[in-house]
Amino acid sequence: MAYRLGVDVGGTFTDLSIYDDTTGLLNIYKTPSTPENQSKAVKQGVLNLIDNMKIDPVSIEFFIHGTTVATNTLLERDGAKTALIVTRGFRDVLEIGRQERPDLYNWKIKRAAPLVPRNLRFEITERISYQGKVLSQINLDELDGILSLIRKHEIKSLSVCLLHSYANPKHEEIIGNYFKNHLPELTIALSNNILPEFKEYERMSTTTINSYVAPRMERYLKDLNKAVSEIGIKSDLHIMQSNGGTTTASEAIARPVHTILSGPAAGVVGGVSIANDAGEENSISIDMGGTSFDISLCYKGEIKRSQESEISRLPIKVPMIDIHTLGAGGGSIAWIDPGGALRVGPSSAGANPGPACYEKGGEEPTVTDANLVLGRLSSSTRLAGEVGLDINKSIQAIETKLAKPLGLTVDQVAVGIIKVINASMIKGIRVVSVAKGYDPRDFALIAFGGAGPLHAAELAGELDIPKVVVPVAPGVTSALGLLMSDLRHDYVQTVLRNLEEVEIPELNTLFNNMEQGATEQMYREGIDVKDIQIIRLLDVRYLGQAYDLQIPISGGTLKDNDLQLTRSRFNDAHKSLYGFSIDENPMEIVNVRVTSVAGMNKPSLSKRPKNDGITKNPSKRDVIFGEDKLNTDILLRDNLSSGAKIVGPAVIEQIDSTTLILPQQKAYIDESHNIIIEGVIND
Repeated sequence: MAYRLGVDVGGTFTDLSIYDDTTGLLNIYKTPSTPENQSKAVKQGVLNLIDNMKIDPVSIEFFIHGTTVATNTLLERDGAKTALIVTRGFRDVLEIGRQERPDLYNWKIKRAAPLVPRNLRFEITERISYQGKVLSQINLDELDGILSLIRKHEIKSLSVCLLHSYANPKHEEIIGNYFKNHLPELTIALSNNILPEFKEYERMSTTTINSYVAPRMERYLKDLNKAVSEIGIKSDLHIMQSNGGTTTASEAIARPVHTILSGPAAGVVGGVSIANDAGEENSISIDMGGTSFDISLCYKGEIKRSQESEISRLPIKVPMIDIHTLGAGGGSIAWIDPGGALRVGPSSAGANPGPACYEKGGEEPTVTDANLVLGRLSSSTRLAGEVGLDINKSIQAIETKLAKPLGLTVDQVAVGIIKVINASMIKGIRVVSVAKGYDPRDFALIAFGGAGPLHAAELAGELDIPKVVVPVAPGVTSALGLLMSDLRHDYVQTVLRNLEEVEIPELNTLFNNMEQGATEQMYREGIDVKDIQIIRLLDVRYLGQAYDLQIPISGGTLKDNDLQLTRSRFNDAHKSLYGFSIDENPMEIVNVRVTSVAGMNKPSLSKRPKNDGITKNPSKRDVIFGEDKLNTDILLRDNLSSGAKIVGPAVIEQIDSTTLILPQQKAYIDESHNIIIEGVIND
């Protein structure tokens, strides 16, 4: 037998999915995360999984991992001590930024501090034009002084970001070679290798972030590789990228900035695969874990991607799936603000100590505690098969921290906690849909994560979304998404050429060189040339615009009519997005992009025998819906076969998640064993 293993690390639980290539069976496992060292939970989870399944570790032929190491390093500001070398006169670019106000009407807002303090930002005399012409040769004598300062400050990581190095990397390469020779243990990132694009601030920020997180990512992946080898797994380690594709561990070490959204991206890929299997080409994925709530939209089967985002108010300019993240999870803490209003999140109790009901010493009331008090979760349930729930501790936490100060009952406060967190999540869903011109009523809601199915029906009801799809294993959908992803790499090069003046041979040469590099990288990763798909894109804008649109362009040797087609496609795209186009306006090609994709062997979502009914009689317990306490059917997911029909109110329990079906709602189990909730009620 041959197995494919996906491991996703979340803030509260580490999820594992393993697929048998021979039988087509999918098995799942969850274990509490170990935030102090993620590799501990990964190793223990893998050991438990292979022990439970009685499989030989050698039979695991593909191992892919979704990690939050880079994300957490950035959010927690505990990365490597980093220095930055810039062109003389540009020392303060990181601090000046774009002078944009993140919150227009907030006079007390504090900008995010640069990752590199001013005393560790060093200037060097040199200058290159935007066309790549050397205007001033680099002063090599200044490097000795910078070297001395780097040694004095015990710098672990170095970023080099010189003006217009995307057009000519010569000076950056000189600096990189100098420090490799003098400080071989120093981690070095050159901006022309990380992001060969114009816009100095974004390029400098992205390169600096890469340097800041790289040493910790390298340590983690080397520790993980060692742990995996000790288990007996011989497979190379693959890492999920923010763009929804996979890469090798060595590439992730070199460019960890591409893994900032590693875990959430896997969830989106898994959610879209489930949506496609359910026949839904328009879908909104919601992933609610213990710490966060991730939202992404898929329109006509296409995952939405962006070229620029922000993490902790720091710009990152790399291709990534368009994901909107909120601090809204099962572990989100409920609290009272100075005005006496009930608030929930963004702070989370996490995995340790976790919600009050976890019996790990937590004292703060959370969303999980509220669901337990309302009967939506069972006190006899063990989350992930390991974590018990103590309803008395939930009642005590809510009563002490919230109910008594507010003059309300515990049940009333618990209902309020759910309403507040739901309102926050509804707002987030509108950000990725209504705010971008999409009507939520035209989409299906794909609900996963440990807590997502508990809230999905209520969210859908508020947004008039007609269908909710809950996958077979909602709590490990991100881990499943890892197994559904392709090997993917993105390449970019700034050109800044007028569309009417650009030379066709110049574009052909540029595309050919980029494609050759992409093919060679795929070949090094064990991919046959014939299995590589190349996607070409041009970033185009009207002359004078600040932002551009991505326009697809045909493969092979370009001809004049390809540029005319680009003009037409840009005008159409601009009109679709902004409501108008200026057909006669001159256009500018900003960047040339190449994406290489190699399809991986993916598990097929299992089909199960059809059965017209529920295989076992449900149990009952009281569940609170608003002001009503209703005697509710409690069903076990394992006892529901394809074709089973459920009438709400009902609670469906399984080892990795719990699904809530509201009164008057109807649901059924489809051929892939998804729970399909229809007739969502909006009170």
